[in-house]
Amino acid sequence: MKNRWIHTAAILLLASIMAYGQNAQGPGDWQGKRQGQEGPRFHQKHRQHGSEMRQKQRRTGQHLAIEFSEEQKEELKTLKLEHHKLVKPLRYKMAELKARERTLMAEEKVDLKAVHKVIDEQTALTNQMKKLSAEHRVKVKSIFTDEQLMKLEGRRKAARSRRASFS
Repeated sequence: MKNRWIHTAAILLLASIMAYGQNAQGPGDWQGKRQGQEGPRFHQKHRQHGSEMRQKQRRTGQHLAIEFSEEQKEELKTLKLEHHKLVKPLRYKMAELKARERTLMAEEKVDLKAVHKVIDEQTALTNQMKKLSAEHRVKVKSIFTDEQLMKLEGRRKAARSRRASFS
């Protein structure tokens, strides 16, 4: 008798929850359409795009697209390849040093002198890579005109503001 009463109460509770869910949802679909009215999404999709597109371009920095001459493109490509050739072996060396550090730290008896030596090598390598990166940026910056530099700075500001809005 007691089990039957619990079973009936559970069914009634479930039915009332389902009925409440139907009433809360209301007629129409989830996009906000109710009894012949278009919801807010209808207007968002079919709105004029003029000022909206300009705002999006400003937010993303697309209005600051930098146009390069053919000789600038070639020079940038050459600088990029040179920099890549210099940095690639250093990155591989850094990966080896990090693996070596993990290996040393995983041993049962850790040799701190060897770990410190590997850390010093990593620091020297990081220093060398940062110096190469700074040199590369200066060389690339020397290729740009004043107008291109202004647009580049505008793009950086737009990127910073986007990052700041997410944090």
